[in-house]
Amino acid sequence: MYLIYPTIGFVRGGAQTDKMGERILVVDDESDVCFVLKEVLSEDGFVVDSYKDPLLALSNFKAHFYSLVILDIRMPRLNGFALYREIRRLDKRVKICFLTAGEMYYGYSDIFSSVPAKCFIRKPIDNEELMKRINEIMVDDTTILWSSLCDENK
Repeated sequence: MYLIYPTIGFVRGGAQTDKMGERILVVDDESDVCFVLKEVLSEDGFVVDSYKDPLLALSNFKAHFYSLVILDIRMPRLNGFALYREIRRLDKRVKICFLTAGEMYYGYSDIFSSVPAKCFIRKPIDNEELMKRINEIMVDDTTILWSSLCDENK
């Protein structure tokens, strides 16, 4: 298990599952968080690409390539909500969730109404809870349907 407390470090353990080949994109401006998420998710069988720079992540994003995108909300140059909008323009079917330290954001009511509450993951979070949340999101096809319906109604 890796604990997502990047300033403290991490503890290793865990097991491989049947998720081989499912790709996840992680975008967080903190390299420690990218590293830990990549390790935890890879250990669980996911193939993970991670970027510290949201603009670089966007320029390398491939539509219909990822099963899930995990975005930090607070990032320089392009915050997670703005990146969400850009990714959603390119791929309406990819599942997207957010990492948040619990900050309040104004001016993004369209995103809050188009993303289920379970897709907002508060940091710090322990690995077991993180994987539980990620697995719930991955198997829930209503996450895609809800986002697509909300995007179509704009």
